[in-house]
Amino acid sequence: MFALDDSISDEILFAMENQELDYMVEAETGAVVALNDDALDSAFGSLEEGDDLIAPPEWTSGDGYALMEAFAAGVGDPIAKNGLYAALERGRGVFKAFKKALEPYEALERRWFDYKRAAMAKRVGEWYDQARVARGLERLGPEPDEADDLLSGDFSFRVAGREAWPECVPLFRRGLDEALSSFPESLVEYEYTRLEREISEGGREGLVLAIAEAMGGALAGIAAARKVFVADGSFGKLAYLYVAPEHRRLGLGRRLAEAARERLERDGIPRFVVDMPFVPSGFGSSMAAFGYEPFGTRYIKTGD
Repeated sequence: MFALDDSISDEILFAMENQELDYMVEAETGAVVALNDDALDSAFGSLEEGDDLIAPPEWTSGDGYALMEAFAAGVGDPIAKNGLYAALERGRGVFKAFKKALEPYEALERRWFDYKRAAMAKRVGEWYDQARVARGLERLGPEPDEADDLLSGDFSFRVAGREAWPECVPLFRRGLDEALSSFPESLVEYEYTRLEREISEGGREGLVLAIAEAMGGALAGIAAARKVFVADGSFGKLAYLYVAPEHRRLGLGRRLAEAARERLERDGIPRFVVDMPFVPSGFGSSMAAFGYEPFGTRYIKTGD
């Protein structure tokens, strides 16, 4: 089985996107050959009978459209975002229109190419491991259930202090609007007033913000934790956690909560409590099977 390096990966990525030709990959060398291109007949003709050929990963126009849609959802600039959405509403020529809509935004265009390449390279990596397993070889990449490390390809993560809170407020307000659509107004107002107080009591030095940013620049999720001092003891408390609906079920909430906890632990605060309402459905141990609706959860993790 060939070793998957950047050069071979690039050739496979090209073959995935070319919808006009049919390609195969030679398992021993990684050579990519076209089956129906007269210009490459010599390459295909050089293969011997019995050579082990593998069809490259499938990549359809539907995959490409879904990728553009996901990227556009994460764009922070509202003007750029509207332009991308307008391009996506076109029927014929949607891919060219999307590329054209990106051209005025050089940094965003670079993010798109990085995002697209990372997504397709991930598909190639999965395909490569499947091919190895089919030939009795060990996987080289992560197991399919090791999703946490794969998040890095779609999001950037950072931990900040109170100075970053103003940029988190729009997502905080979005969480408020979502809560108002699901729970009684008086209850939501009470809880959000308490949440804002919890966050403000973190003070300048006591508030820890874990932030996930989509490749397009928009905030995808935030976790706000604060240091609590009682008598001669202290603990960390996750005061707020919110992940935008379009980015849920990817493990972002857990990743953000852990990032906040780890920062507090490095600051000498090993106990961490999660005690808040309005966490996304499925976060933690769900009581849905017993007829409960998610409203509040309590967890503690200690490094003692």
